[in-house]
Amino acid sequence: MINFNTLFTYFFKLYLGYFIAVLVIISGALVLSNIFDVLQKFKTIHVPTNLVWKLVLYKIPYLLGEIASLISFISTLFFLRRLTKYNELVTILCSGHPIWKIFIIPVIAAFLIGVIFVTIVNPIGVYGLQKHEKLEKILTKKNQGNFIVAQSGLLFFEEYNKENRIIQAKSMNITTKELKDLTILFVDSNNNLLKRIDANSAILSEGNFKLISSIVITNDDSIIHDNLTIPTNLSIGNFTDRFIVPEMISIWKIKSSINKFLKFGLPIINYQIHYYKLLFKPLTMVSTVILASCFISIRQRDNSQVKMLVSGLFLGFIIYSLIEIFLRILVYKGIEPILAVLLPTFFLMFISNFIILHSHKT
Repeated sequence: MINFNTLFTYFFKLYLGYFIAVLVIISGALVLSNIFDVLQKFKTIHVPTNLVWKLVLYKIPYLLGEIASLISFISTLFFLRRLTKYNELVTILCSGHPIWKIFIIPVIAAFLIGVIFVTIVNPIGVYGLQKHEKLEKILTKKNQGNFIVAQSGLLFFEEYNKENRIIQAKSMNITTKELKDLTILFVDSNNNLLKRIDANSAILSEGNFKLISSIVITNDDSIIHDNLTIPTNLSIGNFTDRFIVPEMISIWKIKSSINKFLKFGLPIINYQIHYYKLLFKPLTMVSTVILASCFISIRQRDNSQVKMLVSGLFLGFIIYSLIEIFLRILVYKGIEPILAVLLPTFFLMFISNFIILHSHKT
């Protein structure tokens, strides 16, 4: 009988080689796609060639991290195609090894690669994405943003009728449009304080801050108001649009960011989904390997192997897209984000295992 340790080393290296090959090919495709995207986006702006390459390459690590599960799926298909094409799988099965011993090797490899993607590639991708956004804003001369989540609360910056305002709130309720413990500082162009307003709470609606139990403090006087309306350009929609997107936070910081947003009453569903998708990415990559193992044929006299490879690639892309849609549906139906992320993965693993056990009995 062939020694399993020898088999493990050989097949592990073989799968890793296919994974790297697919990774390189897809990276090239992403580079070409991003070049066209950058040229289209900045067609009215002259961008130096070196900046074009920066805009393109900054996004590649992030994009590879997003499709890591798809890469593991494609790699497994070609890995299994190699085993059947050269009759290596038949030889191993005839030597007495059960088929699960072959399938467990890419499963272990995919899990370890998934850990690397989560712990190393994700922070690199987030850094690149931040650099990409910063460079894009410089080239398009867009505002760098005027919303900060600090330890002291939520900070907003606004210019209204040539009047600069610094707005701080302890917390915010997106549903009721209410801000708690609101402070508005009015400053001139030299950052000299002109006026300060403190309020127990405020409703942001129809272009106005409707302050409740407020006090207006100037250099000369202070006045208490039960109700006071301050016009503004801000809205709840403005605030939610200014939140940092989940993809811009690395795996090492997103949990603390979720706790901070929760403390201030900010919506956290998208952040939780992104966090659990990252956390369970190795498991998701394992599920795609098991799924790919369903598309295997040891027959050599017809085109069944090629048909299985093509059908596997086609169905793999469809299933990959459907999982993301299914996840969103589960969240929309009120399922906890952690379950919404895990359920499609476990379902895929269960169905794939069922097919393998009933289709490849030895």
